[in-house]
Amino acid sequence: MTTEPDDIQLKFDGEPVRNLDGAPAEAVVASLSALQRMIYIIGMRAEGRAISERLKPSAKVKREYSLVCRAPKHGSHIQPFNIATQSGQFSPSAIAAREKLLKTLRAFDTGDEDVVATVLPNARERWFMARAALGLIPPEGSGLEITVRAGARGPFAFKADRARSLLRNYEVGTPPEIDEETVVGKLRAIDFARTILTIKPSQDPAMRMDYPLPLEPWFTANVRRRLRFSGRPKFNEKGDVSSFQEVHNVTELEPTLPSITEFESGEEIVRAHRPLSIPVTLDWQSRCFQFQEKSLGIDVFSEHYADLRKDILSELDLLWRHYAMADDDQLDPDALKVKHNLLSRFKTVVLP
Repeated sequence: MTTEPDDIQLKFDGEPVRNLDGAPAEAVVASLSALQRMIYIIGMRAEGRAISERLKPSAKVKREYSLVCRAPKHGSHIQPFNIATQSGQFSPSAIAAREKLLKTLRAFDTGDEDVVATVLPNARERWFMARAALGLIPPEGSGLEITVRAGARGPFAFKADRARSLLRNYEVGTPPEIDEETVVGKLRAIDFARTILTIKPSQDPAMRMDYPLPLEPWFTANVRRRLRFSGRPKFNEKGDVSSFQEVHNVTELEPTLPSITEFESGEEIVRAHRPLSIPVTLDWQSRCFQFQEKSLGIDVFSEHYADLRKDILSELDLLWRHYAMADDDQLDPDALKVKHNLLSRFKTVVLP
C-alpha cells in the first residue's frame, strides 16, 4: 500500500496579506493554476506526449495527475495541496510527479541555470516548466511573498523572490528546438498516391508525413492502430507537432504480428505460459525492423517485416538450447538471469 505523502504548503505573506487579513484571490488562482500546469507538463512527459504552448493534456493525464487542494487551516494564509489522481489516490505516478515538482521548484529557487538544467535536462521541457512557474511570481514591488514548502516543517523549497530573476528570462522568446520528441498517435489513413501518412494523436491536431515506399506493407498492417514516433519534429505556429524533420524510429503499441505461444527446439515443443507479443520497432534510417525483449535475451533485426517473426522463433530456439538447457556452472551471472527468465516464461511439452 502506498504511503500518503505530506501535503505541500503554498504560503502567502507580505504587506498585501496583512492589509487584507487574507491572500489576494488573483494571486491564489494564478499560483494554483501555475502549479497545475507544471503537473500537467510532468504528466505529459511521463506519458510520452508532446508539449506545446497550447497545453492540451489528455484525459488520462488529467485523471492521473491532479492538484488536490485541502481546506486551509483557520487563521493562516497557507493553502495545503497535494498531487493525486482525480479519485484522490496516491498512485506511484502521482507521487513521482509530486517529487519532480518539488525538485523543479528547488532548482528554480537556486537561481542557477546549471542546477535547473541538471533537474530538467530536456531544454524544451525546461522552457515550458519555467514559463508555467512564472505564475508563482507576484508583480515586482507588490510586497506579496509567495513560498512553497514540502510539508509543515523544514526549509522552503521555493521562494518567489529568489527565483524571480531566473524565471523572468523565460518571459519572452520561443521554445527551443529539440533533437528528439516522441508522439503517440493512431495511423488514421495512408495516401498511396502521394505516399503520405496521417497520424492523429488523441488530443493534438493530426500530423502528416511522407514515408518510403518499401515500408508500405507494414504501415498498411497498422492502419487504425496506435504508433509511437520518435524523431526531430516540425512545429506549427501554435507549437504543435505538425510533422517530422527526421524520424528516428517508429514502434507499434498494438502489435500486428501473431503472438508466440510455442516454438520448436530440436525435437521438442516449447510452450509459453502466456503468449509473447511482438511489438515491432522500425529503425527509420536503416529501414530495419526489430524486436527486443532483454529479459529473455531476444534481440532480432530483419530487413523484411514478414520475416521478423520467423527470425524470433529461430532466436528462441538458439536461446533455449544455449541458455535454458545449459548447466548453471557454464553461465555467467547475466546469462543465469536469462536462463531463469526463459524457464519462468516457457516450458517443454511432452508429446504423446
